[in-house]
Amino acid sequence: MKLFCAVLILLSPILLSDITYSQWSSDSTVNLNISDLNGDQALPKMSLTSDGGCYISWFDNRNGSYAVYLQKLNQAGVKQFQTDGLLVSANPQSTSLVDWDMITDNQDNAIIVFTDTRNGSSINPFAYKISPAGDFLWGSNGVTLSTDVNTFQPNPKVIQTSDSNYVVTWVYSSSPNKIAFQKLSPSGTKLWGADPVYVAGGVSENYTYPSIVTSDNGSVIALWAGYTGSFINPGNYRLYSRKFSPSSSTVWQDTVYSLGRVTGFFVPKIFSDRNNGALYVWQDDRNSVNLQSSFVQHIASDGSIQFPLNGTEVSSAAGNNKFDAWASYMPATSETFVIFKMTNSLQSQFAVYGQKISLKGDRQWGFDGIAFQQFGQNSMEKLLCMVQDTLVVFAFNESIFGSVNNQIKYFTASRSAVIGWGGYIHFLSSVAGEKLKLVGVINSNRMSMLAWSDRRIDGGGIYAQNINSNGSLGNLTGINPAGTEVPGGFKLEQNYPNPFNPETKVVFSIPENSFISLNVFDVLGNKVKTIVNGKINAGTYEVTINGNDLTSGVYFYRLISGKTEITRKMLLIR
Repeated sequence: MKLFCAVLILLSPILLSDITYSQWSSDSTVNLNISDLNGDQALPKMSLTSDGGCYISWFDNRNGSYAVYLQKLNQAGVKQFQTDGLLVSANPQSTSLVDWDMITDNQDNAIIVFTDTRNGSSINPFAYKISPAGDFLWGSNGVTLSTDVNTFQPNPKVIQTSDSNYVVTWVYSSSPNKIAFQKLSPSGTKLWGADPVYVAGGVSENYTYPSIVTSDNGSVIALWAGYTGSFINPGNYRLYSRKFSPSSSTVWQDTVYSLGRVTGFFVPKIFSDRNNGALYVWQDDRNSVNLQSSFVQHIASDGSIQFPLNGTEVSSAAGNNKFDAWASYMPATSETFVIFKMTNSLQSQFAVYGQKISLKGDRQWGFDGIAFQQFGQNSMEKLLCMVQDTLVVFAFNESIFGSVNNQIKYFTASRSAVIGWGGYIHFLSSVAGEKLKLVGVINSNRMSMLAWSDRRIDGGGIYAQNINSNGSLGNLTGINPAGTEVPGGFKLEQNYPNPFNPETKVVFSIPENSFISLNVFDVLGNKVKTIVNGKINAGTYEVTINGNDLTSGVYFYRLISGKTEITRKMLLIR
């Protein structure tokens, strides 16, 4: 499938307050307010939608106790649900929130898994399926994943399999702890029995921190940690990975890490390599020198280990900690990109480092990695690395020394570790206030979208911001009001220039707030790109289309709103 790069520019909007706060901001001191009501909005999750937008979900105690809310944004940052989110669940919640998860499936439904205490004092896991229109496809109370209501069962994670089912994993807090797995059909039917499939260790080995990625032919690859002793002081620490078949049988299992020197509070991570295999990230003190270092492993779909035994260390810099690594795989080059925090031994000086790892697990940016932000007193609370095609976007939440304020920063770097977008690190959010967590996604147009919990007003709100493929915030050339006049009709102008190479512009107008789609087709009628698909405010818009990845030829672009449809032809000449 050929890809276009499209950017939506508002030319003539209605000047309404919801328009002002419902589009991506070009100002790092503003950001997009997803929800910031009284109380705490916390623990955001984010997942892409096929129109280039995203879902954002969060916990929210605006009414006195924590509930789960969901918002859908199109690629222009316009909210598709009610202003402060769609209420997913207001069932009784524990006073202490645990981790949870959300994905978007191949039908653009949001799949949300979380825990609550609706069945008693112990938290249990539940799964919800919400359509792009906000319909509850698995019922108003979702699917109950466990029939045991008396056991503490935290931290559910979910993926969709390649055969359109769903697998959920979570911790089952028995003595010792086990890992639970359940498979759901598209209709929400349990496919692995009324009770989940359990994975247990030995008589004294606790299992914890499960997570999961999609593999081939309906299978999944799971990661979890095992240890003996207490959670505070774990012994014999191991990281295990298993590939499950569609029927829950074991395809292969391996020990990712076996050296035993990991602290209990660190959460290991698994990432898809987007080729049916998995990347694994953790940190350990394998040399018993009271310094932690981050490591990465890559296991292919067939179970073959790609990197050295017990992983590739991201940096060999002596005397320093290397914390909180985040990895992303670039299929086009078979390279793994990593961002991590480096500290001195006293953890009083902090820097942002990066590393590139080859297909065989060799460090490519030197033995020590590359310092993108030099050592200083500001610490980093969350670091992200996102890859689309050959673009790598890094982001991190920086805690300002001596204050409660945080600032979120971002940058890109080439495969040779040269910082792009002007050669420096940019501010994503520079508003005063404490910022917690940071989640992000990057779409096929190479636009990144990030969200976080933000205490700029009160105990917490959810804010978001985009980053365009050229490093700018907001719409590519900004959102530029050209007047207050509402368009008199539904219009789609001829693109200009036409013929074009490689960029062309399309202007269209809609007379009222409505749901529209703007798609591009080849001469055979195949849709090659969805440019806009969502609720748009009344106004005149301009779209810039980049055809760098297209061959010469005729293409059609079609605008649809309700029963109204206009199609025009354009010509790309190399």
